[in-house]
Formats: sequence, C-alpha cells, structure tokens
Amino acid sequence: MGGHRLLPTGASERTGVCILAAALALLQPGIDPVFLTLLAAATSLDPSNHGWIVGATQAGMAMGGIIIWRGGTSMPRMAPAFAALIAFVTSVMTPALDDLWMLIAVRGLFGIGMGVAYTYAMSMAAASRPALAYGAVFIIQLLLSTLVALVLPAISDAARPVVALRLLAVFPAGLLLLLSALPASPVPKRATVTDRTENVAPPLRAWALATALFCFIAATMMVWSFAGALAMAAGINDDVIGTAVAIGSVVGALTALTVMRDHMVVPLPLTGLLSSLCLLAPLVMTRPGSPALFILSIGLLNVGSTATIVRFSGEATAAHGTLLFRRFVSCIHGLGMIAGPVAGSILSTAFGPWSLIDGVTATLLCGCVALLVATRAPAPGLPQVDNMDEPPPDLLQAEKFCVSRPDPLDQSLTLVQP
Repeated sequence: MGGHRLLPTGASERTGVCILAAALALLQPGIDPVFLTLLAAATSLDPSNHGWIVGATQAGMAMGGIIIWRGGTSMPRMAPAFAALIAFVTSVMTPALDDLWMLIAVRGLFGIGMGVAYTYAMSMAAASRPALAYGAVFIIQLLLSTLVALVLPAISDAARPVVALRLLAVFPAGLLLLLSALPASPVPKRATVTDRTENVAPPLRAWALATALFCFIAATMMVWSFAGALAMAAGINDDVIGTAVAIGSVVGALTALTVMRDHMVVPLPLTGLLSSLCLLAPLVMTRPGSPALFILSIGLLNVGSTATIVRFSGEATAAHGTLLFRRFVSCIHGLGMIAGPVAGSILSTAFGPWSLIDGVTATLLCGCVALLVATRAPAPGLPQVDNMDEPPPDLLQAEKFCVSRPDPLDQSLTLVQP
C-alpha cells in the first residue's frame, strides 16, 4: 500500500471543507421547530403563519439549487461565498422584523443563499465516493441539529429569544469562511475526455434513481410538516415532541453511518419498501395517550428518510457522475423539500386531513416503481471521468509496475486500488 491514497491531499482537503460547508448550509430544516418557536417569542409572528416562513425558506433553497444547477458553470468562483454572505446578513436581520411579508422576503433570501451554497458544496463533495460524502454531510447536519435544539432554548431562557436567534448567524458566518477559504480545484488532466463525458445524456438508471430520490424526499416532508399538528391533535405536549425530535436526529445519524458505503447488500427495491413503512409510521402510530408510540414513530421516520436520501443520492450520483448531474441531484433535495409540504397542504385543504395518507402512499409507490426501473435498467457504461484527479488507464497500469519505487506517482495521481 506504501503511502498510496484514495485521493490526493488537495482533493481530500477540498472534499472535507465541502462536506462541512454542505452540512452547515442544510442545518435550517433540522432546527425549524425550535427556530419557529423562538421567532414567535421574539417577534409578533402568529404561530398560524409558521408555514409561510418555512415555505419561503424552502422555496428559496430550491431556487438557489436551480441557480447553481443551470448557471453554476458561468458564475464567478466567489459566488457561493457571496451567497453565504447574503444568508448571514438576512439571519442577523430576522429577529428585528415584525412584519410578516418582510419576514417572508428575508427568509426567502436566506433560503436562496443557503441553497446556492449547499448545491455547490454538495456537488463538489460528491465528486468522489458520493455515498460516503452524503452520509458524512447528514451525520454532521443531524448532530448539529440535535445540539442546537438542546442548547438554543436554554440560551433563550437565560438571555432573550432575540439573542438566541442572533446566535444562529454563526452558522452562515462559518459557511462564509469555509467557502471563502476553499482550496482551489486542481487543473484537469484530461479535459477532452471530461468535456466529452459532460455532453453524454444520463442513462435511464440515473434518471430513475433521481426520480425515486425526489419522491421519497417529498413524501418525507409531507409527513414531517404535519407531524407536529398530528401530535397536538392527539394531545401530545411540546416536551414529548422535542424529545422525539432529538432522539430522531440521533437515530438518523446512526442510520447514515450504516448506509454511507459504496456497495450496499440490501437491494434498492427492498430499501424503498422498508423505508416506505418507516415514513408512514407517524401517520398510523400517533394516537392520544401514547407518547412513546409517537417518539418511536419519529425515530422510524428519521431512519427511513436518512436511509433513502443518503443511499439514493449516492447511487444516482454514481450512476452518472458528471458535474452537471451532481448539481442536479443536490438540487433535487430542495425541490423535494418544497414540493412535499405544498402537496400535503393542497391535499389536506381540498380533501380533508385523511387524504394526506393517500398522498404519501401514492408518492412512495411512485418512488418504489422508479427503484424497480433503476434496478432493471442496463448498467451505465460511462466512467466517472469528471473527477479531475483521475489518471488515464495507461498511467494506472504504469503505476502498478512502479509501485515499489521510492518516488511513486501518487503525489499527482489518484489511485483506486483493486
């Protein structure tokens, strides 16, 4: 093995910075329950308008993802850092606003900044070993969410809710520092091959996996956005809900550790089926007088959501690992997170609360069908050549013959050991 690395030092540093940046950019959805409670205490925001704030943030994140997906190649190098700066400024402004529409506008800008930063950082982190990158991002995000959910209310009690909310600006500030100090990408060694691969259409397997990813994220957000209302209707108090969220985050992190590998043993359709059952748990297990069942259901929800987003994101990226498609996969996260709550609200308003179960079930069924298509689709023949540190095959062969020499080529080449 003699000093060989899976990635060169520069690429490893970039990947680590991008993983941490993506986790910070994705933090807000994990702390929304605590954030909205503090925002209502610090401002005149009516709790009935919480959905508008969440919707504005998620819509902004989806818009930011689309901006990077479609225009990322023509944007200046510091554009993601500028987006993080916008998120920082709007985060500082949030506690000082009382007008609903101003809050919606500011949180929408916050979401755009975070969406640009997340899509950029995640697509860079997933350039090599995408399953590992997605797993690491969600482990960090879930653990940070748990820490913030436990610490922020205590800060609010000791000081004021405004102080606690302003402290949240430390996360976009950290994101700004990370993206500003991001190591420069190495010069491509095989630009002609990279360009040719970028112009090849993604295979059916990649599109099917991306479709499944969207369906499972949308279904997760349908359930998650109404889990609190279901708990309140069942007479479950806020302390139990907070405990369920904290335990669910830890369970989600453990799930990410389990699925963040390049080759999974469990077939994709079975993962989809088991995850679907987990995602439906809060809709059937939230009952009056049963707080333990509610906590268990939120834990199962986190198992299903984490398993699907980490595995399907990694599988879709691996199926067609060009830069444009990696950005598309990251963009799907924001699109699914806004589509789910919107679809759930439309169904509940038009057909009553029980229609939510039908909508979630139909969405999960579509996701499972997409997984079957992905499983039966022919294996893609494209190499992952847009990893700019990967040498041509002839150099890999030469490296194997020279492996015992004191000055190996791995100072400048990425070696994938068989």
